[in-house]
Amino acid sequence: MDASSDKRVAQHNALINARFSFVPLQMRLFVALLSRIDFEDADFKEHFIPLEELVFDRRGGSAYEQVDEMCKGLASFTLYIEELEEKTRKRRRKPNYTYIPLMAEAGYRAELGGVVASFNPKIMPYLLQLRESGNFTTADLKQILKLKSPQSLRIYWLLKEYAGFGRRTISVDDLRFVLGIEEHEYPRFSNFRARILDKAQSEIAATDIPFTYELEREGKTVARIKFLFEQLAASATKKTLPGATEWANALLQIGVSQRSISTIAKQLENTEYDVGYIAFVVRIVETQFRKGKIKKPAGAIYKALIEKYLLEDYYLTAKATTPPQREQLPAAAEIAFRLREVRDMYENPGPYAQRQKQADTFEQHVQQVYLKDGFLLEYREGEEWLVKPG
Repeated sequence: MDASSDKRVAQHNALINARFSFVPLQMRLFVALLSRIDFEDADFKEHFIPLEELVFDRRGGSAYEQVDEMCKGLASFTLYIEELEEKTRKRRRKPNYTYIPLMAEAGYRAELGGVVASFNPKIMPYLLQLRESGNFTTADLKQILKLKSPQSLRIYWLLKEYAGFGRRTISVDDLRFVLGIEEHEYPRFSNFRARILDKAQSEIAATDIPFTYELEREGKTVARIKFLFEQLAASATKKTLPGATEWANALLQIGVSQRSISTIAKQLENTEYDVGYIAFVVRIVETQFRKGKIKKPAGAIYKALIEKYLLEDYYLTAKATTPPQREQLPAAAEIAFRLREVRDMYENPGPYAQRQKQADTFEQHVQQVYLKDGFLLEYREGEEWLVKPG
């Protein structure tokens, strides 16, 4: 594998958020197979992976035994993953979860000096023809190859999924769940922090998405981890495909036409909004699409960008910098959420949030999560908002 290549690899976001736990050799085999997938592939192929891609120290015979044992273990390796719509490969409005074997085969071939392996066809929707789903994340292979720990690799992808937003908050329980860390492992948070968080921070510091993090507590218990990293705007000048920037490639993958992207680029050049607004619109439209409120995400994204009807919401919630010749908004530095949207999240929690104990009533939820954290209830534009002053 050429670590200096410009190859990009991709995963469906449902796979990024699935529950599984690699050991280092399994991680290297997964990355090696991922690197051999072309974006236009329609099916999985059998691949030969040389031993030097999997084992860095080949002294003695133990390395060969470890690879052989790893291949044997992969026969029963499963992912706990969100099922996709069969035809569209999109996420269901009401998620269902299932166990899917990762590999179709993985065998050590001593005479060849490596492993012959292929993915299970049942995970094709999560790795192949991803433009059909419009719900996937890409990364540079050379960045992934810098990571040595399986947990660091998983956290890298979790952050990369939110690269356009500059932050991602995950509860400790959810992160442990996604990483496949059992309850008896690292029972003290200090151990979890040292072995998982700090190690991932150290490794990922050498990649394109270095992060810091903040701990959010409920009483004396650390409940959530807020990861902070560079926003999409900071990498907008990076080229990923000829003639296109990071944000342009993201919109192309969703289905926005090149002509529409040219129009959006002119608005950016005229400082009508910044790149962060594009990421904000994509997130809002994706949420509405999952709820069945819109049918064509690409069209909805283009309309929201051109007409800028979400721009004021963006400034309120993202703390964005006010563009030139725009009157300073009085609440530009605050954080604000519509109360109805908070209620919707409470009544329709995500798959991992369902595992957490929620307040018995919505009013208690607002008190415990928002009001105790300094938010205030305000009446704006004919509806109630939760507002945290800047």
